[in-house]
Amino acid sequence: MNKKILLYFALMVFGLYVMPNTVSLFAGQHTFYSGMGVSCEKCHSDILSQVEHSGDVYVKHRAAAGNYNYTTYLSLGGISYNATSITDYNNIVWNWNTSQRKWQNSSNPAEMVNVSLDKNGNGQIDSGEICMLCHNATLFGASTHTGTTVRVCDDDRCHGNLVYANNSPQILGSSSNITAAGYNLSQPNAHQAFYLQASNMPSSFGISETFGRMPGNVNGSFISRGFWTCEGCHTDTSVNITILPAPAYNHSVSSPEKKRYLP
Repeated sequence: MNKKILLYFALMVFGLYVMPNTVSLFAGQHTFYSGMGVSCEKCHSDILSQVEHSGDVYVKHRAAAGNYNYTTYLSLGGISYNATSITDYNNIVWNWNTSQRKWQNSSNPAEMVNVSLDKNGNGQIDSGEICMLCHNATLFGASTHTGTTVRVCDDDRCHGNLVYANNSPQILGSSSNITAAGYNLSQPNAHQAFYLQASNMPSSFGISETFGRMPGNVNGSFISRGFWTCEGCHTDTSVNITILPAPAYNHSVSSPEKKRYLP
């Protein structure tokens, strides 16, 4: 009898120990994304493995996630940046305060920010923390969790969409090579057909306005699938591609058009 009672209490203690983690894992863990109080690799170890083995892509995004000026710029809804000031979407200027090492609101000097994704404070961006560059909702002016705030490669504030279109064109400058990816893919090149086709298809991700701006990579009420073109080369995502060969030239024609071998 005593053994049964001990076993019963042991099971109760074990249940109380694992229940919070179990509930948070299956019943709303993602609601904590905006506060970064979650370990992404718990559920997405396969994606993390792809990110870590993506070579230069991983290195560049890790550097971006560790750049406090850039993450602060995103969190403020920046539309203009230089080494000493950030202008946000409300046209408020934030100046760099050297002594405090923070960005200071010129309209409200008591407000200072310096947004860091280094949640464990070890001075570097670890593998799990890099996820927050795209999935931290507060970086994009959203108070909801990541399920309704989706960022993809050709987002206005990341690498640029097909038409450079959103309600605040200052956010995306066509002269920037970094944010010209979507536009470049849409030009006549080997990627054009895939990008244009994918951009005409709605994804499963609904549109969410951030900082009151509608993103440019939209299709109907959803984000387009244009980002698939980026993922085809930069991840291990499997894609089905059908390449149609050029029509064979008919050498039997007695009076062919000139320059027939040129495009």
